[in-house]
Amino acid sequence: MKKSITLLMAAVIAMAVSGCSSSGVDNQQLRDRYFVLSSVDGKPVTAREGIRPGIRFSPEMRVSGVMCNRFFGQGQLSGEQLHVPQLASTRMRCRDDQLNQWEQMLGRVLEAGVTLSLHQQTLTLSGSGHKLVYRAEQSSQDN
Repeated sequence: MKKSITLLMAAVIAMAVSGCSSSGVDNQQLRDRYFVLSSVDGKPVTAREGIRPGIRFSPEMRVSGVMCNRFFGQGQLSGEQLHVPQLASTRMRCRDDQLNQWEQMLGRVLEAGVTLSLHQQTLTLSGSGHKLVYRAEQSSQDN
């Protein structure tokens, strides 16, 4: 009996530890959620030109959002890796040079592939030497 309880406790602890340390992000955690950009490479982001940069994920893993221009593409999620190999966007030049730079960088890192990490309401995209941090927001279709 003692041995059974010890084995059961060891199994419960192993499941708890592996559950807590799992960093994979699944489609269910992202679906129908909108995240607003809060920092790029450690620099805080505020609304610019009346635009609140953000990213959205559909149930089918279509990725869309806005930096200065709107962008969209079919994402491929595998564990914690997200690739959007054929990212498309509108092509207007922003008056804000920083938004232009961030937009170009975001396109490159999404196409190359990013590592996703989702902790509570914070989504982090890391790749190609860059780190974009987003905060979850209640979604409305007009974002």
